[in-house]
Amino acid sequence: MVADTVHTTPLTIKSQAARRGPAPLDLLVAPGAPEHKTQKIEVAAALANIKLRITAAKDEAELTKLCPHAATVVLTTRNGPVTRSDAALKYVAGLNPATELCGADGFGRGRVDQWLEFGTHELEVAVVAAKTHAKNKDVVGRATKDVQQACRTLDAALQKTTYLAGDRVSAADCAVVCVLRAALKGNLIATAKLGPSLLRWYLTCLHAPAFSSILGADAKNDALKALPAGKAPASKKPAASKAKASSVKKAVADPQTLFTPTFARSRERLKELLGRGAAAVGATVVVAGWVRTLREAMKGATLFVELNDGSCLASIQVVCGSDSTEGFASAKACGGAGASLRVEGAVVESPGKGQTIEILAKAITVLGCTRGGPGRTVGAQTYPLAKKYHTLEHLRTHAHLRPRSRVGSAVVRLRNALAFATHEFFQQRGFLYVHTPLITAADCEGAGEQFTVTTLLPPEHDKAPKLPTVDGRVDYSKDFFGRQASLTVSGQLNVETHAVSLADCYTFGPTFRAENSNTSRHLAEFWMIEPEVSFATLADDIALAEDYLKYCVAAALCRCADDLEFFEGSKNEGLRDRLKAIVETPFKRLEYTEAISVLQKEMKAGRAKFENTDVTWGIDLDSEHERYLTEKVYKGPVVLINYPKDIKAFYMKLNADGKTVAAMDILVPRIGEIIGGSQREDSLEVLEERAKSVGLNPEDIKWYGELRQYGSVPHAGFGLGFERLVMLCSGVENIRDVIPFPRTPGNCRF
Repeated sequence: MVADTVHTTPLTIKSQAARRGPAPLDLLVAPGAPEHKTQKIEVAAALANIKLRITAAKDEAELTKLCPHAATVVLTTRNGPVTRSDAALKYVAGLNPATELCGADGFGRGRVDQWLEFGTHELEVAVVAAKTHAKNKDVVGRATKDVQQACRTLDAALQKTTYLAGDRVSAADCAVVCVLRAALKGNLIATAKLGPSLLRWYLTCLHAPAFSSILGADAKNDALKALPAGKAPASKKPAASKAKASSVKKAVADPQTLFTPTFARSRERLKELLGRGAAAVGATVVVAGWVRTLREAMKGATLFVELNDGSCLASIQVVCGSDSTEGFASAKACGGAGASLRVEGAVVESPGKGQTIEILAKAITVLGCTRGGPGRTVGAQTYPLAKKYHTLEHLRTHAHLRPRSRVGSAVVRLRNALAFATHEFFQQRGFLYVHTPLITAADCEGAGEQFTVTTLLPPEHDKAPKLPTVDGRVDYSKDFFGRQASLTVSGQLNVETHAVSLADCYTFGPTFRAENSNTSRHLAEFWMIEPEVSFATLADDIALAEDYLKYCVAAALCRCADDLEFFEGSKNEGLRDRLKAIVETPFKRLEYTEAISVLQKEMKAGRAKFENTDVTWGIDLDSEHERYLTEKVYKGPVVLINYPKDIKAFYMKLNADGKTVAAMDILVPRIGEIIGGSQREDSLEVLEERAKSVGLNPEDIKWYGELRQYGSVPHAGFGLGFERLVMLCSGVENIRDVIPFPRTPGNCRF
């Protein structure tokens, strides 16, 4: 795939942008073309994660040679040239549909086009006219009035929305911010004269790196000076209404407009620097990071340092010369791999293969040497991550340094993206994030495999404890909580309490299982995402779970393209195609009873051979059965529904047949079950009977029953093991390699 492939899958197009190759688009700019015409295309490219190579044409003939009617810019694509700046802007913005820069639907696209046209006719015409006829006072005067009127129109429109076309930044914002910056630089309007809503929007955009890196820090600084000290611009108060005023105040669109930011990095992250590519050539930058490799050349007079700061998979090469780099001797003696450096230097084109730019170091500071030599002297002899192939098992034993490895850092970035996507998904749909307790007296799963929390053990660990007992059993009434308490196995029961009061909630936190299992699929400590939805059925629950899983996978494809490419190259062929299929394919709904029948037929025909051959109605399917259904029979995600009640939890809603419950599991290839959920039992009497049938005393969960006693509603929810989601998206096969510090039987290091 090349960079300008446009994907138009009908079910979803969010994941497709991640499949573009590294080839940049070429933008040829006419001599003397207004700066804002290229800036808006650059901003859109940065937001869409499109590589853009900008070249200044020698003369107009060079432009018209590519396209006869070209005026200011020509964008070269695989399908031919695209001219006119707005057309090029929309083309670039449309290459990554996940960003929705051109609008999410027909109405959204119409709003984007409306404001693009407004920016051209109401602002750009005036800005260009004032610059072209700078000595003509009449023209400049009319242009000034036109710009000021356009700004009043923008201010009024932005009182109702965060961005021009809605609640997400769009191509229209890219264009209008850039031309407004041109108007401010041309003194057609002062920053202090911008209306409060317009100033808020302008600052919100400039806070995004895609805008600030291209328009420069001066643009944001000038706008910040226009803010009253310590507070954001206040909107004009609407005329008093005779009707009773609403007690609900409108939320501030962007909290950043309420204060003047003071934090700024003293360095540029490599992700942003490398993202600028050839456009960064000529810039003086400061970077910092850790040495991956250091090699000498020219008899030790030149150093080539591969530096990485963890912001992205790629590193940057730093070239140091003995006669041109201050601090050269210190860098040479830093110990090599693992040392930390601060580098100031000039960005130049790199002659090396596979890298666009490198840094010629002007000054280098050693922040920390690698002391892996004998007696902790400087050297990398014992540095655990010296440059060579390391097995995942080796990295696991050095979990404190594992994030410095390529696979370790890629996993961390992927976890971050998936965690962010989780909150993003539920917050966008109005869910409330609830913190559920880690210490509990309830066993949600009824499995009994819980870690006990107690203070009955003596502080002197070498002494045998003398525990209080009653009738030969531990008397937990003497314990800290006055009863037996454990680490939670699930936050579900607790989050349900909020869902039946606040409608839609979710929890995302650590859970614990004292299961003595050393398989590649189990941990003693892991993270769970557990939403609960009121006024919902099993069908609603399935739809929410499918949407959520697709959203997370699509987010990984769009936001972690380089890391997924790395994972795919690590013996994971076809990873991105598998993820793409999950996003694009409707999940198959399959009754548990039918699944048993399908498996039995496959076994009888000799196509399926399982270790557990007892495939009969009523069994809890093993991973091998689940994977066979998804990988061999249906070749995609499967939702199994309506399980036998005896293999599911007591709180799942009993179906009319009295034998099954309204439960569901989502199965995916290579993983098996990734989501488990159900409609919850909303009948108090049925819930109590089900609790008794599994050996629970209804009095012990009286509070849970009262959720049904006082205003019961149909509700549903599901749970997803976060580490299994990371395994799915990375292709990593051992769950211990996708969590920073795995806790397993016999292992609690770090």
